[in-house]
Amino acid sequence: MGNQQSSEYEKEFIEKKLDPNYGEINIYKNKTNNLIETEIKKVFNSNAIANTIQGNLVKRLQLNHKCLVKIFSYDSGKIDDFCSSFIILSITVEYLKETLLNDIHLRKVHKTSYSEQELCYILYEIANLCHYMKTLNNEIIDIYPQRILIDDKRQIKYFDQFLDNSKLSNYYQVLLGQRDLEYIAPEQLILLAEKNQNDNTDQELVNVFCLGLMMVSLMSGQRCVEFFNQERLQFKKDYVDQLINKYCLRYQHSDFFKSIVKSMLKFHNEGRPNYQILLQILHPQVDSFATFLNPLEKQREMIESQFRSFNTQGSPSRSHILMTDPVDFSEIDKRITSARQKAQSTLDEIGLDLRLNTFGNTQINIIEASE
Repeated sequence: MGNQQSSEYEKEFIEKKLDPNYGEINIYKNKTNNLIETEIKKVFNSNAIANTIQGNLVKRLQLNHKCLVKIFSYDSGKIDDFCSSFIILSITVEYLKETLLNDIHLRKVHKTSYSEQELCYILYEIANLCHYMKTLNNEIIDIYPQRILIDDKRQIKYFDQFLDNSKLSNYYQVLLGQRDLEYIAPEQLILLAEKNQNDNTDQELVNVFCLGLMMVSLMSGQRCVEFFNQERLQFKKDYVDQLINKYCLRYQHSDFFKSIVKSMLKFHNEGRPNYQILLQILHPQVDSFATFLNPLEKQREMIESQFRSFNTQGSPSRSHILMTDPVDFSEIDKRITSARQKAQSTLDEIGLDLRLNTFGNTQINIIEASE
């Protein structure tokens, strides 16, 4: 038997739903601490599989990292049905519905971007978790925004595949057609072209590459599938480099951050940093990183504050931009366009006044302002 679960009267039922990470679940509010929990039930007709899953749960409960989704308790029972018997596992888990993938979509809709501090926060926390899991021989095998969850404090957590007996890595999900060609490394593309069933690549260096891809996706707002030629199974390295340069310049990300992302996306894995090296590079700057992701209303406040600094102080210094939250440069573009339109209207009026006057044989050419 597993851990004793909370009594039913301590929980308030909220809803039943199908979640892309948790599966089919019942969601409750714990009346004691107001936490939102989910009860996951798994039915097995094989003792061997049930025992394996229980063994995984015992190991998982011993893990202690702030970025892992919490497992509160689990219990097991047996049901006999005619000639068969079934084992039921009931697991109570912290429920987080918000994902990084959803957050990317929201920022794209509202035209707000991730600050360098937020990007470094995501990168450092996930790299730290990956390093922690590898030291315990429990390597994370799928770096994907859908699996990165956001709690009520806007801090990130990772949903590992602790309930799956046969975990599928990023490579096998693409190979089996469960996902578009995205979040895999160039060395895996070679295997994919051969439809190789044996992925013998270094998962750590693959994960570092995938984290680099995620940073580019967060900066640009573009989906990772756009970084690959889907038909030729090629990584569009030059295109991705252009995106890095473009958006680091647009959002004034530092050369420090840009060099880290480019090192993670080295085409050959020998040139990429591993977890430990990546953390060593990032650690001296960790005090300047964000400690949570900005909520949408906070992003708007910081954007308005940034606009005020443009109006009162002229162009902000590079260091000032680095210490603020995301800036929506599309609004600045609108202001520039509006100013150009006013200038054009003025030129048109002047041109009309000049044409109404007599200047003899003098010819006046009104040059139209261009974009």
